[in-house]
Amino acid sequence: MKLGVLFSGGKDSVFACRRAMENDQVACLITLVSENPDSYMFHTPNIRHTDLQAEAIGIPLLTWPTHGVKEAELQDLSDAIAAARDRYGIQGIVTGAIESVYQAARMQRICRDLDLWCYNPLWQTNQIDYLRLLLKEGFSIIISGVYAYPFDASWLGAQLTEERIQMLERLQQRYRINPSGEGGELESFVLDGPIFQKRIEILKASSSYDNYRGQFILEEMRLVEKRVSEIGEIGEIREVGPKIEGEIPDDGLIPEEIRLPGRPCMLLVDLCFAKGSLSQYEFVHPIRDTLQKAGFLCNILHYSQVNEVALANHDKIILCGTALKDNNYVEHLQLFSWVKDLKKPILGICAGMQVISAVYGGLIVPHPAIGLEKIEIVRDCLLLGEPRSIEGYHLHNYAVTLPEGFMLLAGRIDAVEAFQHSVHSTYGIIFHPEVRSRWILERFANL
Repeated sequence: MKLGVLFSGGKDSVFACRRAMENDQVACLITLVSENPDSYMFHTPNIRHTDLQAEAIGIPLLTWPTHGVKEAELQDLSDAIAAARDRYGIQGIVTGAIESVYQAARMQRICRDLDLWCYNPLWQTNQIDYLRLLLKEGFSIIISGVYAYPFDASWLGAQLTEERIQMLERLQQRYRINPSGEGGELESFVLDGPIFQKRIEILKASSSYDNYRGQFILEEMRLVEKRVSEIGEIGEIREVGPKIEGEIPDDGLIPEEIRLPGRPCMLLVDLCFAKGSLSQYEFVHPIRDTLQKAGFLCNILHYSQVNEVALANHDKIILCGTALKDNNYVEHLQLFSWVKDLKKPILGICAGMQVISAVYGGLIVPHPAIGLEKIEIVRDCLLLGEPRSIEGYHLHNYAVTLPEGFMLLAGRIDAVEAFQHSVHSTYGIIFHPEVRSRWILERFANL
């Protein structure tokens, strides 16, 4: 797939580009140059130097001006993406969003209106682990701006190191900051990395700082040739932290080294159009990471590979969600006949809920929703608790009707938010609990 990457020159957009280059073609980088230094959507420090980074990476850059006016700047973003689509033939957009629902929801709406895929391969990642992964992968990153207490002037121009990450971890614990800077606390600039064909050398820079706000201004830079051994191979990304989940063999057996006595093992079924697609980072890995952090074993298997042995060797099953444009699973509902027969707890999330409803005779109906929405729980249940209001992150074009034999837990019977089978522990929710509602995943795992 030909993709365009929203590119600010900061660590998140550069690493998102890195991941997009694993299995897809990055046809262009897209930079919005904002006149407003306090833009809600766009990175601003040293934004005019993305052309040098693009040259260092070897990918064409499209720059686009914006006044940076809140909400109005979204039209400029849409125009820039449309121009990239027409000029480079891209089919999708990649962003470096991690936690910001504000930015992610707006990007999803723009891509939906332009009929483009939208990928967020860093979505809901553990921020401290992510920062360490950047170092492990060989990225050279400096702090180019700080915008919050307690960041002092010593951060400006500082290189991201293990010592700095430890400092950020302590600040996260004490002040609840986003260590990656997703909340606007800090900005970064990448000088080198495994996708850079040349590295960037700073020749002249200056700093300005006042009252916990400051920028490290890059004034003169140059590109420096790298040895062949310094240029990374795409596809070599290595995860950090405990590696509990594994690649399941085709026979569905769980390797003994990842199956421990007395510990429930969860099977996460990937509903994305292809095994190992870029969407897996966004819709499967956050669920895995949440459950692993809670102490549960997890394995991931593409829906086309699920078999009787795999189902027998796992205690609970989660059918994960997919991207807005990904409805491929609907063409292969015959592969999900096991949903009716399996007498183990099953949770369907978004697309997974649609599969469960369809298998039981319900309908998949148009019902687009993007962003945080209020959800009224109407029935007491083990998964969601007693009746009350909660907030859930929605990202779907379709909802489902209530199948026969199911109880409504939230929503309406013609557009269900959550349901449960009247006999079996089979649940479906149309929103994404890995965003703002992770307690639901833990509660399912503990059923």
